[in-house]
Amino acid sequence: MTSIETTAFQRLDAEGRLLKPSHKGATHHAGRFGFRGEIAVTLDPLLALAGVHATAQEGEAGLSFLAGSLASYRELPALVAALGASAKPEGKYFIYVSDLDRASRYEISIDGVPLYVLPIDDTSVYNELIELLYLDKTKMKKYDTAEKIDTLADGAAKYDQRFEAISFEEGLKRL
Repeated sequence: MTSIETTAFQRLDAEGRLLKPSHKGATHHAGRFGFRGEIAVTLDPLLALAGVHATAQEGEAGLSFLAGSLASYRELPALVAALGASAKPEGKYFIYVSDLDRASRYEISIDGVPLYVLPIDDTSVYNELIELLYLDKTKMKKYDTAEKIDTLADGAAKYDQRFEAISFEEGLKRL
């Protein structure tokens, strides 16, 4: 059974950054640990990545998959700083941002961490991911939380759509 101590979640957990977990444990894939809840970007004042779905493989230093939403595009560097070594260049990270124009979809790298940056309105990260990754929502309704996280992570691993690659600074100008 995969434990948090052997994954990239260990430091985040020790720092008190894993908040409101509805799942925090092994998934159905051998060696995979999943988390669903919120991740604290800053602790004082509290700023959190909401609607988080994330996975890490046992023995690996970085998260393999992360999705969540931020209220502002300007919070992206703070998120990457909070993730620190828990983020890796080959990870799949989908960050939904409330203050982006609905047509905006970017690939942004901050400190070597690649992010898919997408807009979000009044829907959930979960529903946005199902649509983006072309997953079967009807089938997923029958899954437990761990299996839902596995399905999202597997879909993200296969995801190869490309968006306009811009710098963080260019994104600020477009707000």
